[in-house]
Amino acid sequence: MKYIIFDIDGTLTDTTEVDDKCYTKAIEDVFGFHNFETNYGHYKNTTDSGIIDQLFRERMERSYTPEEQQLFISHFCSLLEEAHRNESIREINKAAKVIEVLCQQEHISVGLATGGWRESALFKLNCAGINIDGCTAASFAQDAMARHEIISHTIRRMNEVHNIVPESIVYVGDGNWDYLATKQLGIQFIGIENKKIAHLNDIIKIADYDEIHQHIGVYAD
Repeated sequence: MKYIIFDIDGTLTDTTEVDDKCYTKAIEDVFGFHNFETNYGHYKNTTDSGIIDQLFRERMERSYTPEEQQLFISHFCSLLEEAHRNESIREINKAAKVIEVLCQQEHISVGLATGGWRESALFKLNCAGINIDGCTAASFAQDAMARHEIISHTIRRMNEVHNIVPESIVYVGDGNWDYLATKQLGIQFIGIENKKIAHLNDIIKIADYDEIHQHIGVYAD
């Protein structure tokens, strides 16, 4: 069996820009932090939990509390809901169909591993019309701060469900941090072609989800 694990923002949902905008505003509104780096690829852990942890440690000399986390998530989701009313959250073209087709393959197990919070990730997937009921496992920012640990969490859960060692594991993402995480884990990477990974020459890149069958052996009509 092959495992295919997907990132969400910029990979399944066309939400990178709106997510960053709402995330930044939520940090300012909830924690009162200003004048911080908003190119989130520069943080040690480019995840919703890792970025806030780093900001707290730099400014407050501590991490955030569970109560602060929940306040943040609640406000962040309300900002995403407002943004969706003004500008629809959409799928990356053909992402919903790819998930649907892959989940129907007996020799493939589909997972999700995102640096976003569970609540915001599920909201965006729902808005984009992407049904993940057929996915074996999903992991979020609540499960770990480091992206490679979030992916590992999904792999462990998939192993528990199937009780096997997979034939291969592929992670599909859109960021350099996704690529680095797969390097740490020693698994395959397929990149959604964009400027964030333009400098990477040793990976598979796809510009359209119709191309993914060439790399995982599934032909999706």
